[in-house]
Amino acid sequence: MVPLHPVVSDEEWVEARIAFMELEREHKAATLALAEKRRLLPWRKIKDDYIFDGGPLGKRSLVELFGKADTLFVYHLMYATGDERACPRCTSLLDQFQSMKLHIQASGLMTFAIVAKGEYPSLMKAVGHNNWIWDIYSAAENQFAEDFGVTKGGGLSSVEGKYDYVNDWPGGAEGPANLPGISIFKKDGEGNVYHTYSVYGTYLLEFVQYNFMFDLTPEGRPVGSPEMSFLKHKDKYPYPQGEY
Repeated sequence: MVPLHPVVSDEEWVEARIAFMELEREHKAATLALAEKRRLLPWRKIKDDYIFDGGPLGKRSLVELFGKADTLFVYHLMYATGDERACPRCTSLLDQFQSMKLHIQASGLMTFAIVAKGEYPSLMKAVGHNNWIWDIYSAAENQFAEDFGVTKGGGLSSVEGKYDYVNDWPGGAEGPANLPGISIFKKDGEGNVYHTYSVYGTYLLEFVQYNFMFDLTPEGRPVGSPEMSFLKHKDKYPYPQGEY
């Protein structure tokens, strides 16, 4: 049978692998250079002291979400009041982030929070089964989701109605009410809050640890539309005794 892929001797395999390392070094250098340029982007001062509903955590302002850290990582969860479940790609990504949150937030380097437009009781009914250690907040009573462009019709004044600043809202008038994103905030010594960066849409898939794993395999990332369409809510998988 003819192999599906070139098969070589041990010596040739090692030679090819060592040669490929140069491309990997170039990729790493480019990634670090891009991260440095991202850190040099300008900030914008947040003027609205948004109040969020954290259920048992109480009502908290944006500055209070920082806790002991001066950097805040917010995941804009794709969820609207009344939805039975949140987006499975969102929840899968948050499952992955959870272990990192445990270490990073405990160190005081950064605080993590989930914020969704849905009302808190409805939101928790939809995500409570995920066994998360996340701090989860509702932005139903403020304009946070609109101002950060993750609710239909929202966005900053110069890009109102756009998603990811340059794209028309997916699906137009018939599209989803809310979409996902990540926003980063910084707090200074006087309690002023600054928006430093946001990322949305398919760019979020670059944070998916599955993709790093698939990129190491001969098959690569699974093909599908939408991307990562194989994902389910984790309680939908056949775990032994139904536990996960």
